[in-house]
Amino acid sequence: MSRAAALFAIVLAPVIAALPAGAAEFGTRDEATAMVRRVQQKFKKEGPEAAFRAINNKEPGFADRDLYPFVTELTGLCVANGVTPAVRGKNLLDLKDQDGKFMIQEFVRTASTAPEHGWVDYRWLNPVTKTIEDKSAWIERMGNYFVGVGVYKNEQPNDNTIGLISGSLNSDDTYLQIAYDLADVLNDGDNLRILPIAGIGGPRNIRDVRYLKGVDIGLTQSNILNNFRLSNVRMGQADDNKIVYIANLFAEEAHLVAGASITSIDQLRGLKVNLDAKGSGTSYSMRDVFKALDIEIQEVSLSQAEAFEKVKSGEIAATVLIAGKPVRAITKLNPADRLHFVPIPYRSQLIANYLPSKLTHDDYPDIIPTGQSIDTIAVSAVLIAFNWPKTKVDRYQRVQRFVEAFFPRIAEFRKPPHHAKWREVSLAAQLPGWTRLEAAQTWLDRQAAEAAQASTEKPSGFPRAVKMDFAQPAVPNGSPQNDAELYREFLRWKKQQGR
Repeated sequence: MSRAAALFAIVLAPVIAALPAGAAEFGTRDEATAMVRRVQQKFKKEGPEAAFRAINNKEPGFADRDLYPFVTELTGLCVANGVTPAVRGKNLLDLKDQDGKFMIQEFVRTASTAPEHGWVDYRWLNPVTKTIEDKSAWIERMGNYFVGVGVYKNEQPNDNTIGLISGSLNSDDTYLQIAYDLADVLNDGDNLRILPIAGIGGPRNIRDVRYLKGVDIGLTQSNILNNFRLSNVRMGQADDNKIVYIANLFAEEAHLVAGASITSIDQLRGLKVNLDAKGSGTSYSMRDVFKALDIEIQEVSLSQAEAFEKVKSGEIAATVLIAGKPVRAITKLNPADRLHFVPIPYRSQLIANYLPSKLTHDDYPDIIPTGQSIDTIAVSAVLIAFNWPKTKVDRYQRVQRFVEAFFPRIAEFRKPPHHAKWREVSLAAQLPGWTRLEAAQTWLDRQAAEAAQASTEKPSGFPRAVKMDFAQPAVPNGSPQNDAELYREFLRWKKQQGR
């Protein structure tokens, strides 16, 4: 370690050690940049000497826990440092970090190159733990100087981490794959980290977003979300405004698999049918479907892998899973298994919460013959968040940061090897009756305004990215989502006419 580095470490130790018991929190990136702004403001308002004096004397606002400003001329000469007085007046241009990086030279380069500010990473001795830790300093030019404030990177994990409650480990559903795709595309070092969390199912995911610490966003089903609101109304609670949606993503199809003797859903009356794990979205929704169709079954709760074996052996009559096609576990089935899909008719009782859909040969070529398809129903997968008020700055900005990283990159999710369901996603698709997260709506409004301006300037059409973001998603039967809504309206009219 160089003499200057040793001076930094020795003098810093008593400062951190003097923190009161229980003051385990370290400074955050936002606090570091705010401290730099305070130095800049004092420098401009009262002049260099007043700013340097405030730093060197550790006046209020210029020293906080492990946060402290340092000011150096662009030549490398240190002029202010409240934690390490010994370095004042010394040229630190040759100071290296623990990996041999010329950190001051990097600071100068950052401050001297447009936009003349930014984060610079380096490794430094933590005087408390006596270990080498990763640090990052926010550097800004200030006249002929630069000012910086550093933070310990290892103490920043929650600042940019988004907890995403997704699917169950025991169910081969779509949510975990979608969560992994989000992490794969959006994870950006210390700037953003998506943390997929295995959930129990759609109903519990709503409660986890509402109450569970560390969960910022979650995946659930539109019908479950609507029933969540209905249950609150029945209980006299107006709590649904606590949940908002970020995006109405794609359709999830119901896959009803049975042996050769079962050809109609009505034949399942009185028989054992697996509805997936207890508490799962499939269990919740299919219990609702069977009740709506007045088909009383013997409910069984098994993993899909176990259920397929029991259907083959005849121990249970069928198994069902609601997930985005093609489902990996089902694609592994082959003709030798002697299992097939049973149609789920789109009857009037299902209109309120479900969409008509189909499973095709292209989806499952080993189970569905060429040119054939199976009628089924589907629900919408929805990305939700807690409706944090802007007064909860950290929580609101965390979800806002996710939206601003996710929305502009939607085209990347549509490319292999990501889940095929991403190709159905339209960010502009609405979820009737629900409020979109303000940050998400603001982004869409801004995008729409830019698209409108572009269409005025260039009548030939929108840029490709805008076209993709505002394209209508496809629902499972290949019709646009608005056609599915029209079909619902037609069925309602038909029912009213007694036909």
